[in-house]
Amino acid sequence: MAITDKWVTEKVATGRITIVKFAEHLWLLDARGVAYIPALDFLVVSDLHFEKGSYLRSYGNPLPSLDTRATLTRLRSVIEDYTPSKVISLGDSFHDKHSMSRMTQQDRALLFNLVNHVPNWDWVEGNHDPVLPEGVPGTALKQLTHDRLCFQHEPTTAYQGDSTTRKSLPTYQVIGHYHPKIKTKVSQRRYSGKCFVVGNNMLMMPAFGQFTGGLDANEQVLKDLISVSERACYLMCDDIIFKVSPTRE
Repeated sequence: MAITDKWVTEKVATGRITIVKFAEHLWLLDARGVAYIPALDFLVVSDLHFEKGSYLRSYGNPLPSLDTRATLTRLRSVIEDYTPSKVISLGDSFHDKHSMSRMTQQDRALLFNLVNHVPNWDWVEGNHDPVLPEGVPGTALKQLTHDRLCFQHEPTTAYQGDSTTRKSLPTYQVIGHYHPKIKTKVSQRRYSGKCFVVGNNMLMMPAFGQFTGGLDANEQVLKDLISVSERACYLMCDDIIFKVSPTRE
């Protein structure tokens, strides 16, 4: 299905989606952990970490190797809802360079079918997957730039490079890598989960993968990237997404 105003209104009313403005566009932040830009018809997802379960099992961790199937199933549902013209996967899509060799034939077929049914699929490289596994459909990119908006796995900061480099920094960055999460307390009940972190010039995506942990949004490394005074955190919990007040962090 293609999304409609009625569909969006219903999802907002039930707390499944929240609407924010970033980089001069309206964004739909979905409680399932993806972001959609209606004006561009882009669907953004980050840190899928395919085959993390099988990787950890190889080191003796008693985890079921079901994470790839679960991640793909959730992603397929999202794509069926939005039917985007482009999917941008913001790095660490594959947990390690041998992920595809451990992936089952059924999961491989599901992945390829999913990618091939989207007009454009961009795999942004991450620190776990600097090289796209051979044979995977889609386009491998170090980063994707659209106007003043840059999609990349890790941030570029003003402290990197010389003065010439600093002048060419993207105005807006959408990044993954950090797997942000946050906790809050509402009416004596505690909530915690993955979150989006939105600042004036940077939007940090949550991790989508089934076995992905997270870094608390109040850790200094994240506050250095997006200051507490400018940021908004959107917590995902029980299929609902809501803004966390700075006074409750």
